[in-house]
Amino acid sequence: MKLSIDQSLCVPCDECLLDCPSGAVWRDESGGDYHIDQDFCIGCSHCAAVCPPGAVRSDAGAFPEWKDPGLDPALVRDFLCGKRSVRRYRAESIPRPVLDQILRVGSLTATASNRQDPEAVVITGRAVREVAAGLFAFYLPLVRLARHPLVKLLLRFTYASEHLRRKGLLERYEQRLREFEKGGDPFFFHAPAVVILTYPGSNRRYGRVNCALAGQAMMYYAQSLGIGSCMIGFMEAALGLSARLRRKVGLSASRKTGLVFTLGVSDVTYRRLPLRRPLPVSYLDRVSASN
Repeated sequence: MKLSIDQSLCVPCDECLLDCPSGAVWRDESGGDYHIDQDFCIGCSHCAAVCPPGAVRSDAGAFPEWKDPGLDPALVRDFLCGKRSVRRYRAESIPRPVLDQILRVGSLTATASNRQDPEAVVITGRAVREVAAGLFAFYLPLVRLARHPLVKLLLRFTYASEHLRRKGLLERYEQRLREFEKGGDPFFFHAPAVVILTYPGSNRRYGRVNCALAGQAMMYYAQSLGIGSCMIGFMEAALGLSARLRRKVGLSASRKTGLVFTLGVSDVTYRRLPLRRPLPVSYLDRVSASN
């Protein structure tokens, strides 16, 4: 996206110059026209967002108008704190236009250096069950293998050791997996849609964060529409290990999985907030000389 400034509309307010995060906006030394250095511009559109007369132009189209809706902070707090991971969905699909709206919110979420690199694969209809079958075929042999005494011994020296201390855990996992054979869905909970967010492997530093930010925005917006969601770690882990599963959902080898979550009309009403330990916080008001 290439940004430029319409000099006929521009007023000397310095707003674009002050708000540009990459220092791409500059002004003639004589105090005249403002310009955008394309070599430094990252296309974040902050200059357009703050410009009072709307003088910033883009070759990608007009910038939509926006103003703060002035939401009640207490209501926003309650809404955000009330987000739950939904695992009970009604047997109804989500219309494609609604899915498009949810995805659009994700595309407007901030990304590091304005990379805009998350991409989405949305699984709907029969494909949800077919992908769940792929997960079943992937995890069942692993759980069986993990129950072998020698493998159990080796797993004690991995990150899985803490979980394996729980008596009967592997047996319970296999029991849950077997629910799939009886028509259950221990992976997606019969959700009508599953969203996979990916990022390019070249952006190892911030790609996963970008997906998390976009996905969180989508899930909160979906909640406002009465649509529940739940992050699916088992799917994310499997996509990182199984080339067959990646091919099934159409992911290229160059893309990494950043987040997977379900979407569906919730079939449960939550009436209370859960108990959570307070977030540990450290305030740093000054740095001592010894540091």
